[in-house]
Amino acid sequence: MASRLLNRSGDDAEIDPRIAARRDAVESEKRRRRGRWWLAAAVIAAVLTGAWFITRTPLLDVDRIDVRGAVATTADDVVAASGIRTGEALLEVDTAAAATHIRELPYVQSASVVRKWDGLVVITVTERVPVAIAPSADGVAMLIDESGRVIGPHIAGDGIETVLIGVEAGAPGTVVDGVSGALEVAGLLTPGMRVRVAGIATGPDGSINLALIPQGVVIMGPPTDLPAKVDSLRIVMGQVDQRDLATINVVNPSTPVVVRTPK
Repeated sequence: MASRLLNRSGDDAEIDPRIAARRDAVESEKRRRRGRWWLAAAVIAAVLTGAWFITRTPLLDVDRIDVRGAVATTADDVVAASGIRTGEALLEVDTAAAATHIRELPYVQSASVVRKWDGLVVITVTERVPVAIAPSADGVAMLIDESGRVIGPHIAGDGIETVLIGVEAGAPGTVVDGVSGALEVAGLLTPGMRVRVAGIATGPDGSINLALIPQGVVIMGPPTDLPAKVDSLRIVMGQVDQRDLATINVVNPSTPVVVRTPK
């Protein structure tokens, strides 16, 4: 009896082969999973390290910078303002910041910067269009666009001769306030009208008058319905003899009134 109990106790102490096999399989699977995880981590680390090194090789450098749309502004000035340099890492080029800096140039109205994987950076700018001129404090005639921004010095022969009367322009990049109506009129004038308009004045109440060449004044009144007023003036100027002209009133553009100087 004692022998049988001892044998039974010994049998109970032994592990069932099926349980042992299952434990071994579980441990093997754990080891395989750990191995796969470490392999995946090593592969990812190698890929990231390789990508980092590639971005800093000449393969992904800025090789060329192409400036498009710049006429009054030089390409060198655009590139300098962008802060982009040939040879720098292509992925480190901050296109948004570069475009913002380029737009600070007086002549530039909008700018976009695009980088290409062949090492080319394309900068495209749209320049401001001057419509009038105004003297600065030191007497230099400055070009002004339709938004009131001072662009730069007026150069004889650039085709802009319409003067803002009673206005002083600041440095390039600054804005002239209170003359939006006059600038809109300047932008609406046809080439034939511009050569006959000596200047545009804005009254304290915002009303607009034009001084004509060789004589006469155009009364436009408040800065409303300006396209219609300019069109009415264009028709009158094309049909009316300019001699002895005193005023052309286009406050009501549908019924312009012409007054001559008494002889």
